[in-house]
Order: sequence, then structure tokens, then C-alpha cells
Amino acid sequence: MKIITSPAKLMTVEPAASPLKPTVPIFIDDAAYIHSYLKEKSPKYLSELMEISQKLADENWERNQNWSSKPSKKASAQAIFAFTGEVYRGLDARTMDSDSLKYLQKNYRILSGLYGLLKPSDKIMLYRLEMGRKFEFEQYKNLYEFWRGKLTDKLNSELTSKDLILNLASSEYFKALDRKKLKAPVIDFDFFELKDGKLKTIVVYTKHARGMMVRFCAETRAKTLNDVKAFNMEGYRLDDSLSTATKLVFTR
Repeated sequence: MKIITSPAKLMTVEPAASPLKPTVPIFIDDAAYIHSYLKEKSPKYLSELMEISQKLADENWERNQNWSSKPSKKASAQAIFAFTGEVYRGLDARTMDSDSLKYLQKNYRILSGLYGLLKPSDKIMLYRLEMGRKFEFEQYKNLYEFWRGKLTDKLNSELTSKDLILNLASSEYFKALDRKKLKAPVIDFDFFELKDGKLKTIVVYTKHARGMMVRFCAETRAKTLNDVKAFNMEGYRLDDSLSTATKLVFTR
């Protein structure tokens, strides 16, 4: 099984106790190549590219100047602890036991605009480069053109004949993979809230639920689709009437 999520804009390099040996991202040379262009961009360009305030643009320009493919321990963190957005609050990796983290090391991957594909143990620095932004460099019109073939091939190389791909990423990030060329069935997810008799999507809850699903799979050592269907954290239950062979729908 391979579980896929997006990264997060919010990050930290605060130290965390980890049973996982720190590793180097598999695409670190590609990250350095992309960064060589990103580093040259002005704060004004970053503000317009990412639609962020000047203050955030200045902060990320500073990050770009300090970024290194061989970061110090103080300036980096393992990917599973570095991201702190809503998905990662749902995952709450810092409170997971050693065996659950080892399960994720084998089964869980994080898509990234800069780093490509990350294992939980990969050491990364603070950065911001969203996959869907129109970042042009060399002959590439965007990051999808650069990454799609590389990431699809890499993920395929990790799959076995019995694997499933659990797509808990946003559409922006999962488009960095060529779905048609993936060599395992892709299972999509929806998480709905029942409000006044109607099912509603609340983005912050959906993101949190994606992280909880990753945690649930790790804690239960999920191997099959039936294992995944048993997800029941914070009141969610599978809705069989809304689910299909390729999409699981959970409501609460």
C-alpha cells in the first residue's frame, strides 16, 4: 500500500524524537536544480507567483537564500515532522509510536513542489513552492512538466502487484502523478459533514480527516481496502451508499 498526501505551507524545524534514521530525499539533485532558479527570484516575484503578502514573500526569499541540499541538523527536520498544516495536525506524528512511524516509512509518501516525493525520514528545510503555481524555468512551463514523469516512475518502482494507492492528496498535488500510468488501483476519498440533513464539505475538516486517515492506517497496520474502510476516528463512518469501487466516502 502507498498512502499519498500533499505537503503543507506551514512548517517547522523544531526537533522531534524519531526512531527513523534521517535520509536524503531521492530527488535532492532535482530539488537543487529547481532551487537554483527559485533563489534568483525577487520578493516581488514570489509575492505575485504565490499570491502572498510582501511580508511572507520577504520571509520566503530569505528561506530561498539559505536553502541547501545538504542542510545542517539545526536547519532541517524529517519531513513527517516538518510539515505542520491541518493534514499534519490530523496525523500528529509526534505522538505516534515507533512501529507506526516505521509503517509510514514503508507505506507513506508526501508530494512536494520542490522535493518531488518524500519519505517520512527525509531531511528537508523550510521552503514554499506550491505545485500548482506557474513557476517557469528552463524549458518547463510549470512544475507538473518537470515532475510528472519522474514521480510516476518512482512511485511505480515502489509498488508491488498487490498494492493500492490511497490518494489523500489535494487535486493540485495528485496531478503531479500520471494517474493513467500508475501500476496500482487508485482509491480516492471524500469526507463529509452532515449539517441540517445535508452533506457538506468543510475544507479544514477534510484536511484534518486526511491526516487522521494516514494515522489510522499506521496504527492499525492497514494492508487491505477493508482495513481502510474501518476508519472511524472522530465520528467518521464509511457511507456504503455513496462509496464506489474507487472512492471511499466517509461522513459524520
